[in-house]
Amino acid sequence: MKTIFFLITTMMITTSLFAQKISIGGEIGAISSINTDYKVNDFENRRNTYYAGLNLNYNYTEKITFSTGLHYLQQGYKHKTCYLFEEGVKNELVGKLDYILLPVSVSFNLGRLNRLITTIGIYGGINVNARQDYPKPIGGCKVYYPKDISSSTSKFIFGGFIGVGFKIYESEKIVLKPMLKYYQGLSNSMSNNHSYDIEWKDKYSSLLVTFTLDYKL
Repeated sequence: MKTIFFLITTMMITTSLFAQKISIGGEIGAISSINTDYKVNDFENRRNTYYAGLNLNYNYTEKITFSTGLHYLQQGYKHKTCYLFEEGVKNELVGKLDYILLPVSVSFNLGRLNRLITTIGIYGGINVNARQDYPKPIGGCKVYYPKDISSSTSKFIFGGFIGVGFKIYESEKIVLKPMLKYYQGLSNSMSNNHSYDIEWKDKYSSLLVTFTLDYKL
């Protein structure tokens, strides 16, 4: 009986200590992306939108934190078409490639108070949306811009990222931190499911500014 009581007590203490190292949180911010068809500084061709995700963190030590989660990554591009539109309607095609992302990262808490954060990680994602949006044309060229581009979009992607941030607020239970991140795709976002012998290659890079709110269990 004493042995069982000892084992139960030990398990409860271990679970409690482990839980104290875990935090969960949400992340939201802005993302600007572009693919290798354009130059990084082709700002008019970048897709700018929002970014959101849920995080699960394990504080291995005061200096090292491992994280994973589920994120909604929106990437894409913009360019003009050869169509004609009604007066006042912007001539702009927006390519949208959206993914459910599984990131895995390690962060290092630096400085005397461990407030400065650097992070490095990898990610894998599954495509959930691949389309091109543009206004209804009233004339112009006969070039066809397909709305649905899922058949030419890879179902899965992977890549890596780096980031830097700062804990602007930390209490016994809450941590608030802004982050600046750079995502670099390492896989081809095009599936090349075509009848003609041309290999299309596109890799995306993204710059993110996010705010993360973590709750310590």
